[in-house]
Amino acid sequence: MRALCHAQNLLGVGHFVRMHLIAAGLAAAHDVYLTDGGRRVPRRTASAEPRRLPLSALTRDRSGRVVDGRGRPAAATIRGRAQVLDKAARAIRPDVVLVDQYPFSKWDLAPEIEALVTTARRANPGVRILCSLRDLVPQTPWETVGPAEYAEQVLRRLEELFDGVLMHSDPAFARLEDSFPRAGSVPVPVHYTGYVAEPAAPPPPGAVAPWGIIAGGGTATTPFLASVVGAFARLSGAGCTGETRLHVFQGPAADAGDAETLRRAAAGAPVHVHPFSTDYAAWLQGAAFSISHAGYNTTTALLRARVPALVVPNPRVSDQVLRAARLEAAGLAAVIEGGESPAPAPLAEAMGRLLSAPRPCHDLDFDGVAATRRLVEASRTQPSI
Repeated sequence: MRALCHAQNLLGVGHFVRMHLIAAGLAAAHDVYLTDGGRRVPRRTASAEPRRLPLSALTRDRSGRVVDGRGRPAAATIRGRAQVLDKAARAIRPDVVLVDQYPFSKWDLAPEIEALVTTARRANPGVRILCSLRDLVPQTPWETVGPAEYAEQVLRRLEELFDGVLMHSDPAFARLEDSFPRAGSVPVPVHYTGYVAEPAAPPPPGAVAPWGIIAGGGTATTPFLASVVGAFARLSGAGCTGETRLHVFQGPAADAGDAETLRRAAAGAPVHVHPFSTDYAAWLQGAAFSISHAGYNTTTALLRARVPALVVPNPRVSDQVLRAARLEAAGLAAVIEGGESPAPAPLAEAMGRLLSAPRPCHDLDFDGVAATRRLVEASRTQPSI
């Protein structure tokens, strides 16, 4: 089977990380191509790697515009990417195309995604086009229409372009109708895969217990991390953290200046600053606690590790507030507000409670990579998927 996986990270890195895990799982048995046109994301080499399909880089700037690598409006770059994808689809003749998030978001990329789908169907009339979704898909600020028009456009594009939806969630935690009110009108089958998670790994050699983890997934996370480090230093100075060390994992865009900011915020407390790392999930396995935003990949990792967690949702990212609320309601994490720069006092108070919190108990499904592969393979013989 030939599969082509389309994903684009515009703000953070989560979309590419999730699709890379899926593509690597498929590549163990199939010929798989993965688009690569965002910020560079360090990834642990999988036992089987998809072939990369390089595209000109795109990001979303602070104003919300999608821009090219030089910060210019992206329309011309998207047209060029559409031509690359058209040529690739003609050459590969994929049996399956997986498209991350669209049409629930990423409308900026409609020209290239529609070109890919149109050419793939022309090149191989039996191709299956599948939408690959995270667990919660509320309308984002970038789809600038009212809720009713948004839902109609999503449903129309699903009907015109797609054969099925793969939702990478455990339905015991989140179902499509929890964030898309018109889920009952979706014109194609919806299948739940379980969460797409990094392969389990033991804690790094030499890790000295007890330790806590804080992570700043995405970009521009240093103010958030500095707030957490400062709160830990405050508790440590008051003798409230015992022998606990704090390991800080920076975002992918951090530089030496960001690391120095975090070291200053530590004020002599036992804090270790790490660059963005593929070892983050391994460190979580033995952690006494975790503090982070509430993105899909970070949340999946901390739930899989069953680590006591405090999450501070970033309100700029549409799904995080919803996910944090569901985590809190299920007793799987504590939540405080504050977004990218939470206030020190409530943060220190919440962290103090976290130090003695029990490990969460749940039975969520983290077999999303294998289940996605089974569903993708079945789509070739079961057109109803």
